[in-house]
Order: sequence, then structure tokens, then C-alpha cells
Amino acid sequence: MTNNNTATMRAIRQETHGSPEVLKEVELPRPEPGLSEILIAVRAAGVNPTDWWNRAQALTIDRLPLILGWDVSGVVEAVGTGVTTFKPGDEVFGMLPYPHGVGAHAEYVTAPARSFVHKPAGIDHIQAGAIPLAALTAYQALVDTADVQPGQRVFIHAAAGGVGHLAVQIAKSRGAYVIGTASAAKHDFLRSLGVDEAIDYHTVDITEAVKDVDVVLDPVSLDADARARSLAVLRPGGTLVSILPVPVGPDELAKFAERGVRFESLLVEADQAGMKAIADLVEDGALHAHIEATFPLAEAAKAHALGETGRTTGKIVLTVDGTDKGRIAAQTLRAAFEGNNHGVIDRNVRPDYIQHNPLAPDGPEAMKAFGAAWQQQFPDATYEEKRVVTEGDLVLLHSHGVLVPGTPGLAVFDIFRFQDGRIAEHWDILQEAPATTANGNDMFATLSAPQTDAPGQRQFTARNKKLVTDYVDRLLVRKDLAAVDEYLGTDYHEHSPNIPEGPAGVKTGLAAYFERFPQLSVAPKRVIAEGDLVAVQSHYVEGPGERGRAVIDLFRVRDERVVEHWDASQDVPEASANDNTMF
Repeated sequence: MTNNNTATMRAIRQETHGSPEVLKEVELPRPEPGLSEILIAVRAAGVNPTDWWNRAQALTIDRLPLILGWDVSGVVEAVGTGVTTFKPGDEVFGMLPYPHGVGAHAEYVTAPARSFVHKPAGIDHIQAGAIPLAALTAYQALVDTADVQPGQRVFIHAAAGGVGHLAVQIAKSRGAYVIGTASAAKHDFLRSLGVDEAIDYHTVDITEAVKDVDVVLDPVSLDADARARSLAVLRPGGTLVSILPVPVGPDELAKFAERGVRFESLLVEADQAGMKAIADLVEDGALHAHIEATFPLAEAAKAHALGETGRTTGKIVLTVDGTDKGRIAAQTLRAAFEGNNHGVIDRNVRPDYIQHNPLAPDGPEAMKAFGAAWQQQFPDATYEEKRVVTEGDLVLLHSHGVLVPGTPGLAVFDIFRFQDGRIAEHWDILQEAPATTANGNDMFATLSAPQTDAPGQRQFTARNKKLVTDYVDRLLVRKDLAAVDEYLGTDYHEHSPNIPEGPAGVKTGLAAYFERFPQLSVAPKRVIAEGDLVAVQSHYVEGPGERGRAVIDLFRVRDERVVEHWDASQDVPEASANDNTMF
């Protein structure tokens, strides 16, 4: 991952205030944790109104250049002196100290350890990255400040917004009766959160429709006239909490006092105790962030533009590469073999990286050297990723590499294992693509109307994985050709260059193969599944005493039948540059 001299990261920075276009992706030195700090590899970071307000003008933070972002969910990369509560590898979420601790819209950020808590195991980083600032704001307003009690009437402006929709859930967890405002189109959403009365602020005068409220949470009122509406609905002795950093004059404060209303202006604080309470609500199922949209870090400007429309529901989240292992894997391969961008390898590859390609030694420096030699030998090589399959910490890339323009090229499968968000291990197989095939299909095309991204398809991952695992066991391990009739669809397409098209072609081709190698053994090593794609890495040994071949078979499943197959095969060499097997 790191080069001791040049550890860098990507970040979204602005050099001036203005529209979303001032946000630019830059490469910066990676920070190091100080005393009592942790270094976090960011996996997701929320985007809040304070981000686009501070982007457009100096508001709560006045410095340039500026990296925005306070919400963080990620993995502890390193700990500073004095930190005892976290260790590298821990998944955490929390808020950077507001306002001056800003900087979450980057691949790495440092933060006080005691501003963070362990991420609940039941939510992913995107959900966790949406929660901290908005939930802490709501919690500190309703619990720490107003001390909401069971049966109290709580009025929440903009109840479908980032803070509002979490505030509704926190108030309901306290046993409150909740009234919330939103446009009529969002009322069903409010009711799904538990709102007892939903009010359309476009058509209803709240000063006439609502009375005797104990607590008002106000994230919208910028002036005295707007705040007067909240004052009108409060009972004497009630509490109005504003979360906007706007001035309130003495005359207005006097009006609150005349009505016997307590007014508080809240600026959210990083707070480990509050985060622990929020994490408990999440784990109990009482608090869940609604995600309006996610954007990759590089598209932060689009996230800001969407937020500024004022029409979103819930939260917007930026995702960092660690949430997209396939992208990291492809980016790293291109850096090594095409782009010569060693900074990408430093970011993405662990120092203890293990290599199973027999030609390359272990470690990221060996990856750089091997890639550089490859580029020198094949300066005009091109690579095209065809398919990506990601499951847990494993990523499979299926690619077409053309080393010399005008040649059929190579069918390439790469498998990466990730650890703590970085590449820890790699296996691969390369096979020359022939000019012609037995089935008339090339080794890369898609002929089966892929369904991987269709709604609901991914819920069948486990079922598809079991189906392919059983099929491989029956057909290849136990050599039962009857499995072809049971598992293959009638519209089956074959991309292995030596096997004819269709189920009948598979039967014919494999029958001849089994007859030629009666002592064939096939040992599956790992299976990777995502949606309708399932990959199986195996060790084929065609006779006793042979080193055998490394093979990856990639299957597409639809309607509980295998409908397409690609593969690549490579002989296991006698010696390896890294003392590791290919498996």
C-alpha cells in the first residue's frame, strides 16, 4: 500500500469559493495520525447542507484551500500514540470535530479517536457514512438539549430531510408524538418513519393547524419572521431548538421569554457518547438513514448540485474506492501494466502482498518492476475489462489483453483478495485466444442477454453459487455427463474455444476429454459469485504425477440454468518466482 517516501491519497479540494465546479480531485500526501488520533481509510462520507454552504462561501469554516466533509465511515489504518480503544482493521464511524475538523471527502482522514465508535456490523459503510453529523445534530437537539420525554409533542420542520428524517426516528424512540412537515409527495415516507401527523407546508398554515407543542426542531428558519411560526405552535414552557448558525437579536429573544419559551441555537459537536447512543439505536433497528443517492468521490460536484436542489429525501453519500473493490482491482492492473502510475499501486496494494503469478515475486515493488518490464516488452498493449465479479474480499476480473496490435490476444482472469480495503493477494491465468473456435464464438463476447444488473437479480447470488458449485462437482469432479441435461439451459452459449456450442456440444466435447484423460482430477479451490455470474478456480491434473493446469471457469446463470460459459487455462510451471503455488 505505502511507499515510505510518497504515501499519497486522492481528495476533493477547492481553491476558491463558488459553484460545485470549484471542487477538484487532487493528489495529496496522506496524513499521519497524531497523539490520540486515528488514521481512517474512508469508505463512505455523507454530504450535508453545511458542505455546500461552506463550498459557496466562508460560513462556519473560513480557510482555503479546503477539503469538505465531516461524516466518516471507514477502516482504521493506523493509530497514534495514546490510542487504546481502536486497532488497525477496526471498522468505525463518527463525525470529525465541527467545524474545524473538516476533511472527510478524501481517501484518508485523521481524527480524534474518541470522536468515533465501532460501526454496527449490521450496516454497510454507505449507511454508516450517512448517519453521524445529521444523527448527532438530531440527538443533541432532542435528547441532550430538549430532553424529549414519552408523550411529548415534537414538531420537526423538513422532516424528510437529512437531519429531519433521523430526528423523527430519534423522537419516536423516546416515545414522543411527532408532527412533521414535508411536501405532500413525501407524506408516505414520513408515515413509514412513524410520523403521527404529516403536514404539507405548501398548503397548510402551521400556526393555525398545530398547537401545544413541547419541542420544535427547526433546521430551516433563517430570520425572525420564519422563527415566529415555530414560536406560535409552542406551549408556554416549550423548547425551540434551531440548528442554523444565524444571529438572533435581543428583541426576538425577549419575545421568546415573554411566551415562556426556551430558545437554543445548536451547533453540532463531535461526541463519542452520542455516537454510541446512535449506534445502539441502529443496532436495535430504531434508526436507519434513507439514502437519496450515492456518488463516487470523483463526482462530489454532482452530489453538491443534487443537494442544492432542495428536493432530496434523506441523505447523499460519497463512496470511496474501498467500497468498489472491482474498480480498485482494475485501476491497479492498469497502473502496473499500462499507466506506470506507481502512486495507485502504493495506495491500493498492501506491503505484505502475496503473488501467485509464477513469474512475479511477492510485494508491491515487484508488481511495479514486473509491470514496467511488461510495458517495455509490449509498449502497444491494450487491455479491456469484460466482466467483474465481486464477493466479500474476492474480486475476479475477466479481461481481453492484446499485446501486439492485430493479434487475437490473451484471455485473462485475475483474482484479487482484499484485506482492510487493500489488495493482499493475487492469482491469475492467461491463455492465448485462437484465431478460430469450435463453436464460432470468441472467448469474450456476451451472447446470453446478461441480467446481472436487473432489479432483484443480486438476491439470487447464493442460489446461483450453489447451483454452479453442484454443477462443477457433478460434471467435472465426478465426470457425470448427465449433469449437462440437468443444469444447462437450452439456449446455452459456449466460449471455451475447444468445445462446440450448446448443451450437446458440451456433452460431446467433455466426453472426448474424459476418454482421453481417464485419470483426470479436478479440485475446485475458490468460488466467487455476484448476481448471475459465478467463477470457479480449479486445479486440473490430467494424469498422476503431473503438475496440471490452473483453470478458471466463469458461468452465467438465468432462471436456475447455466446459460453461458467462458474459461481460460494455464499450465502450472515447474518453478515459480515467488515460492507460492498458483492456487
